[in-house]
Order: sequence, then C-alpha cells, then structure tokens
Amino acid sequence: MRPKPSESGFSLVELLVTLVLVLIVTGGLFTAITHAMRASETARAVTSMNANLRTAADLMVRDFIQAGQGVRTVQIPSGAGAMPINRPVPPGEPPMTFDPLATELPAVTPGPDLGPVVNGQRTDTLTTLAADPSFESVGLSALGANSMTVVNTVVIDDGGPDDIRVGDLIMITKGSATTLLFVTRTNGQQVFFETGDPMNLNQFDGTLAMTGTLDWVRQTAPTGATAAQQAAGSVASRLRMITYYLDTLTEPGTPRLVRRIGWGDIVAGVGRGRTAAFGIEELFLRYDLVDGVNNFSDVAMDAADLAGTGTCAPSPCSPNQIRKINLTLRARSRERFVHTQDFFRNSLATQVSLRSLALVDRYQ
Repeated sequence: MRPKPSESGFSLVELLVTLVLVLIVTGGLFTAITHAMRASETARAVTSMNANLRTAADLMVRDFIQAGQGVRTVQIPSGAGAMPINRPVPPGEPPMTFDPLATELPAVTPGPDLGPVVNGQRTDTLTTLAADPSFESVGLSALGANSMTVVNTVVIDDGGPDDIRVGDLIMITKGSATTLLFVTRTNGQQVFFETGDPMNLNQFDGTLAMTGTLDWVRQTAPTGATAAQQAAGSVASRLRMITYYLDTLTEPGTPRLVRRIGWGDIVAGVGRGRTAAFGIEELFLRYDLVDGVNNFSDVAMDAADLAGTGTCAPSPCSPNQIRKINLTLRARSRERFVHTQDFFRNSLATQVSLRSLALVDRYQ
C-alpha cells in the first residue's frame, strides 16, 4: 500500500529561523558592499589627491633646478625717474612690485606671506628666472630706440620653439650692460618694446639717467651710429620668469597651485597663470643661504631678514645668497568623504639645490 502524503508544512518557528538566517546573510552582504564602496571612494580620492601633490612637486622641483640657468645679472630700469617693476601676484591680492630700490632681478625672488589666506594662514609665493635654451644668446642685426632685429639665421615667426610672441621677456646683453624688456609686438624679424607694458619694463630715458634700460645699452655705440652699428656685440635671450602661488578665487572653496610664466595670459586686462595642480592648500617655502662665512638654514626671507634684523643679523639676507629651497606642500581631496564629511589630506616636503647657483666664487 502507498503511504498517505503528509499535509503538514513549515512551522512558524522554522520560518522565523529561516528569516533570521536570510537577514543575517543579507546584512553581511550589504555591509561588505558598503565597505567596498567606501574603500573605492577612499582609494579614488586619495589617488587623485596624491597625483596632484606629486604633479605640483615635480613641476616646482624642475623649475627650481633650472633657476639661474644662463642668467648671472638681469638689470632693470633704476635711477632717477625709474618706475618700480610690477610683480605677478595671485588673483584678488593687491598690486605688488619688485624691490623699488633694486637695480637687478635675482634668479630667485621669495614672496613670504604674499599668497592668499587658506585655512586661516597666509601662503607663500616664489618667482624664478632662467634663460630659455630655445632662444638664448641670439645675435642681433639692428638695435633701434624701442626694437631689436634678430639675425636672419634664426627665424622667429615660423612656428618653431624659437618664435617670439607678445608677452615674452627678452634680455639684451652688450658687454657688461643688460636690460630686460617686454615684447609688445613683432613684425617679421623685428621685435618691438613699446612703453606701457603691464610690468613697466619698457622704460626709456633719453638723458641716460636710468641704468638697465635699452637706451643705456645702446649708449655704448658712438654718437650717430646706425642701428646695425649699435647692435654690434649685442645678443638677446628669452627669459622664463616663473611664478608659483595658490589661487582661491577661480573655484572658491577649492584652492589650486598656479604656475605663471611672465605676466601670464591676459584676461580682461589682468595677467593670469595656468593651473598646475588642484587641491593644494598650503605652499610653504624656506631657504638655505650662504654668504661665504655662514650657512643659514630655513630662512623665511621676510621683511626682518631683508632689513638685517632677522636670521642674518646684523647683515641683511640677500636673495643672491639663496642656494637651496625647502618646499612643503599640503594637498586635500577635491571632495569630502561621504561617511565623515571631511577631506582627505596629505603633505610632501623636499629640498632642492639650485644647480645653476650652487657653484660661485662671490656672494652679493
């Protein structure tokens, strides 16, 4: 005989036990998924932040190493009637000039506390000078009152790296005399330096009372000399003036490191740089100096140091004595971590020896 099938099902206890087990497994699964999503978010944010930090440091170290390359003395207009040279500054900061009493620009110009305030603390800026190897010590066929003509063997308008463009900084050297000029326009092989440039570099004085000007360089030629005769012995080099600072206005709430070449791109009459890295919220610079006797380290190069009442007292510290730059950068993630509503942060510190300034026999 066939057995009678059972009509009984799961008991309530069995259903409850099964439900509890399902909830436990499902809860564990969701917890694992949540942790995985948080780990992925963390990895993405930290990777992006560290990439920006490395990019910023790599760019700055490269430029610092080249500071002073091909440049020993960069004279600027000085003396009776000379106007101070305008200095690149971060957006929103008041206009600034290089030292109005300076007769030349150093290869490294510190800017302690000249950057914007981030997290309640002033940041630093820095400007370096170096010759551009793609246009260095190029001969001139003529030297006019406000222009130069480049020799035909170097074509400056063929789309090559030696092309001269508006906004370039040109140093003209003749013997021991130099002048730094701002390119306002070009016409074939002729490059013009009209007055009214945004940096005040193109200054002229027919009485030769101002040194470091084009007039002053040209005055070594005999009276009545032609433009070609005045150019004899003269060479021109393009200088890379690179300024680093933090920008907090372009994207409020997200500071960025800016690398600005010369006066920068002119936007609405204002010079601006280009973003080098996002999320950089601290730019901190200190300097190691040598004066032939002392080795000063971690000098801020602030007003007290430059006045002779700071680290180098009783003598003033000089930018010409800088041999190493101590760089500290701090970065944060561009977005807050959802779980904690806080930013990820990391920092990087390094020291850069200024290769082109390390071996000298005189300190000024």
